[in-house]
Amino acid sequence: MIDMEVSVILALENDPILSSLVGDKIFRLIVPDEYADQYPYIRVVEIDNTDNDYRDNKAKASDIDVQIDFWTKDDPVSLQNAIDYVMKSLQWKRLGVTSFYEENTGAIRKAMRYKTKIRLEE
Repeated sequence: MIDMEVSVILALENDPILSSLVGDKIFRLIVPDEYADQYPYIRVVEIDNTDNDYRDNKAKASDIDVQIDFWTKDDPVSLQNAIDYVMKSLQWKRLGVTSFYEENTGAIRKAMRYKTKIRLEE
């Protein structure tokens, strides 16, 4: 099984535009409590990791879905476009984007889902 969360996080961290927007506030799985009100920030979570393309009872590829959530109190367009640019440069396909307004914090949250297929080594 291939873990793609780390490589996605590294690509997001190394993007100069995203770095200027969120600094080092890109997290895996959970956002630490001490950052919960320090907008904007990003979270990356693997949603699905399914083997496929079987030959001789052995998987030859994996379909992997990740969700990238971000929270901001500013206009979300520049952050959304920067994330999308990085993911497409990595050959991930965007499956959808869902927007949420969090009344208790006044923040906008966007959930962006992506899919890729990774060939497994022989």
